[in-house]
Amino acid sequence: MEAPSVPEEGALKADLDGPGCACQPPVLASKRPPHPDGPAAGTFFALNGRLLSFTTQETLGGALWALVEREGAGCEEPTWDTFLLKHGFMRIMLAQDFAIADRTLYFTANDEVHGFELWKTDGTTEGTMLVKDIIPGEGDSVPRDFFLLDETLYFTANDGMHGRELWKSDGTARGTRLVEDIRPGPTGSEPFGMVKVGEQSILFTADDGSHGREPWRSDGTRSGTRLIEDIHPGPTGSEPTSLNVMASHIILFTADDGEHGRELWKSDGTPGGTRLVEDIRPGPEGSNHFEYLSARFTVVGPRLYFSADDGVHGHELWRSDGTPSGTRLVEDIRPGSEGSMPSVLKQLDGWLFFSADDGTHGREPWRSDGTAGGTLLLVDAFPGTGSSSPSGFPAPGKVFFYATSPNFGQELWVTDGSRSGTRLVKDIRPGPASAFPRYPSDPIPMNGGLIFSAFTDEHGDEPWLSDGTREGTRMMELFPGPASSTPFEFTRVGEWVYFTAEDGVHDWEVWALPMACFPKTGGR
Repeated sequence: MEAPSVPEEGALKADLDGPGCACQPPVLASKRPPHPDGPAAGTFFALNGRLLSFTTQETLGGALWALVEREGAGCEEPTWDTFLLKHGFMRIMLAQDFAIADRTLYFTANDEVHGFELWKTDGTTEGTMLVKDIIPGEGDSVPRDFFLLDETLYFTANDGMHGRELWKSDGTARGTRLVEDIRPGPTGSEPFGMVKVGEQSILFTADDGSHGREPWRSDGTRSGTRLIEDIHPGPTGSEPTSLNVMASHIILFTADDGEHGRELWKSDGTPGGTRLVEDIRPGPEGSNHFEYLSARFTVVGPRLYFSADDGVHGHELWRSDGTPSGTRLVEDIRPGSEGSMPSVLKQLDGWLFFSADDGTHGREPWRSDGTAGGTLLLVDAFPGTGSSSPSGFPAPGKVFFYATSPNFGQELWVTDGSRSGTRLVKDIRPGPASAFPRYPSDPIPMNGGLIFSAFTDEHGDEPWLSDGTREGTRMMELFPGPASSTPFEFTRVGEWVYFTAEDGVHDWEVWALPMACFPKTGGR
């Protein structure tokens, strides 16, 4: 087998001033029993200096593994040990719900004895265990909606008697219990959207069967769990959504009080501190018609940026600091009632990166500093009224994004928030064909660079690295020729980036790439 390719010297400079190995081709880190039906490795997690992964094997069934770099192996022949933590799982729901606290990973799994219940691991065999069998036997309580507050894990579960309600755990069976039966009976209040409020409490939404879905608060005790405010009186509920925590510990969210429509509200977790921020669109229709799209809300510094329709300008970019005077339209990007429909809101080194359609250039990348003068189109990547439909992946000092253009197809772009600093990184698949012909997976920022999977006709899907420059964007081919190694699950643990790929010899295994292959963190 040919050796995997490595970037040219200087293309991706090695960070030799810190710990870890210099940049080198990917190294095979594990070899486990083969999987008969496809990829062996599932979701990866970094825990206590170990890489954890879930696999499915013909003989072991579902299994949880730990990959540990062997001490003293050196950079010339790095070596890893693979430990089987637990096998016999029917399924582990690591991709849906998990939490890491105090060097412990909490997750939901079914070991074919206890049903879907709460488990934990510290990355060792002896530390991998069932926390509590909430429904004894084969019944499923299906813990989910995990949220950590200090050392306490909050989650929702259905114990078969109370419906889905709020639970908490300290990692022991005795310390795992129902917090409160908010909606008595088997239906359950379905708590959702937990965020921290105050010092030792959480704010979430729940439906108690009388007030509809409204904001609630809990300190983890039965007496300390209560309805904050019946925003929409009666059983309908205000349906709070898009809960965003501000630096001042104020929660901004949208809700419909039945009088003003869906508008921006705030809460500090108390009835007196829960109120309408601003009636952006006077009357019952409301300014927010996309309440379930979290991509239209993001916090940058002391401000929440969001998309709203005031009934005059259409859906445009707004900002709020949680006060009426500090809530206003940033810019009427597309004059008239149609609106530019801002979306994909991302933080960009103190600025806001987003996509919008001004009616002339199609949907393209924009940036804003929160003022009309500081809100501008970065590039018309797809010239004319066509849209490049940019995504956004923040990295220190920059945002990488996928964008489509008629000459290059869908390729990787980068911006530092200025027009001169917004450019195509590289035409990875030359010509109008796309380097991401299928729905692309999100690239993963590493220091000031990026690792991702891209397709070329000569090499198929292979891992690529980029520092945001054309010269610093290189493929590291694992499967020579047009066949694909199809890398996925890029995860950093210590001084290595791990991922799953197939090189044509070892089937689907875990590979490791030194962090030194990525540039040091930079800024604007």
